[in-house]
Amino acid sequence: MKARRTSPTSEARTETGVGILIVDDDPAKLVALRSVLEPLGENIVEAHSGADALRSLLKEDYAVILLDVRMPIMNGFETAELIRQRPASELTPIIFVTALDQAQTDMGRGYDLGAVDFVFSPIVPVILRAKVQVFVELYRSQYELKRYRKQLQGLVQERTTALTAINRELDSFSHFLGQDVREPFKTIDGLTRALLDGEGKGLEPSVRDQILRIRQASRQIGELFDGLQLIFSITRNDMSREEIDLSGVSMKVIQQFRDKDPDRAVEAQIQDQLIVIGDPHMVEILIRNLISNAWKFTRHQKLGVIAIGKEEMVRGETRFFVRDNGVGFDMISAHRLFGAFQRLHSQSEFPGEGIGLATAQRIINRHGGRIWAEGVVGEGATFYFVL
Repeated sequence: MKARRTSPTSEARTETGVGILIVDDDPAKLVALRSVLEPLGENIVEAHSGADALRSLLKEDYAVILLDVRMPIMNGFETAELIRQRPASELTPIIFVTALDQAQTDMGRGYDLGAVDFVFSPIVPVILRAKVQVFVELYRSQYELKRYRKQLQGLVQERTTALTAINRELDSFSHFLGQDVREPFKTIDGLTRALLDGEGKGLEPSVRDQILRIRQASRQIGELFDGLQLIFSITRNDMSREEIDLSGVSMKVIQQFRDKDPDRAVEAQIQDQLIVIGDPHMVEILIRNLISNAWKFTRHQKLGVIAIGKEEMVRGETRFFVRDNGVGFDMISAHRLFGAFQRLHSQSEFPGEGIGLATAQRIINRHGGRIWAEGVVGEGATFYFVL
C-alpha cells in the first residue's frame, strides 16, 4: 500500500502545517496515531511499511517520524538505519512506537540509530502530542531561520552590488578630482608664480596683491582636493594590522611641525611606550591630523601645550588621547567636529580645509574603534580614541 498524505504539496506545508510521518503496518494503529496527533493541526502523512516511509522521504522533509519497531520485511530499526543513510534525513528526529515493553525492546540499538525517544503502549495521547509538538516547533523555527537567512543573503547581495557601483563612481570621481579638476589649479599656481618672479617688482601693489590672492586660493583648492582624495583612499584601500609605536610616531610628527613653524613655542608631553595595533600608514595620518588640530588651535597661546597619552577606562578598555590648551570649543557643537567641511571657528582666524577630523574619524571607523572629543571654551580640548 502507498503512503497516504493529507497535504497536496510539500511547498505549502510550512504555511498550512508541518509534516509528521507516522509509519506502521497496522492500519488500526495508524488511525489511532492520527487521532492523537490531528489536534496539532499539522500535515500527517501515513506510511504502511519501511519502504513506503523511504519513498515518502524522497518527496518531502518531516519535522518528526513516528516509527513502529515491529514491522514485517523491514522492521523499524532497519528502516531507521536507511533513513539515517540519507543526508537529507540523517538528522530528522525519530520516535520509536512499540507495543513491546522496555525489557523486550533493544533501546540501545534504537538510540544508536538516532532515536530521540521511545513511546510504549498504551499510548498516553497528551504526552505523545506534547513530545511531537516540541519537534514541530523546532522544525518550524529552523525553517523560518533558513528563510530569513536566504532573505538576508539576497539583501547582502543587493547591497554588495550597489556598494560596488558606488565605489566605482567614487573611483571615477577621485580620478576626476585629481586630474581633470586639480590640474588647472596647478597651472594657475605655476603661471602666477612665474608672473611674480618675472614681473613682480614692476607690478602695482594692488595688482600684486590680487595675484597673491589668486595663488593662495588655488593652493587652498589644491589642498582641499588632496584632502578629499585622502578620504577616498582611506575608505577604499586595503589595510593591515601590526604593532605600532605611537610614542615614536607622535614625536616624529611634532618635530615636523616644529621644523615648519620654528617660531612657535609648543611644549610636547608624550607618554612613553604608547603601543597600538593598527595600519601604520593610517595611524600616522590619524596622529598627524589630531596633532595638526592641536597645533592650529594653540597658536594664540604664549606657550602651547600638546599632550599625547593613554588612560585606562573603567571597563578595562584603553583610550588614547591628544590634549591641548588651545581655544577649546562648546560641547553643544561637539557633534559637528567630525563632519567634513564643518567649522566651529572662522577661516580667517584658523585657516584649514575642515576635513582633518573627518579623515581621523574614517580611519577610526576602518579599525572598528571609536573617537570623541571633550572641550571647554578657552580651556583647550581633548580628543579620545580607541582602536
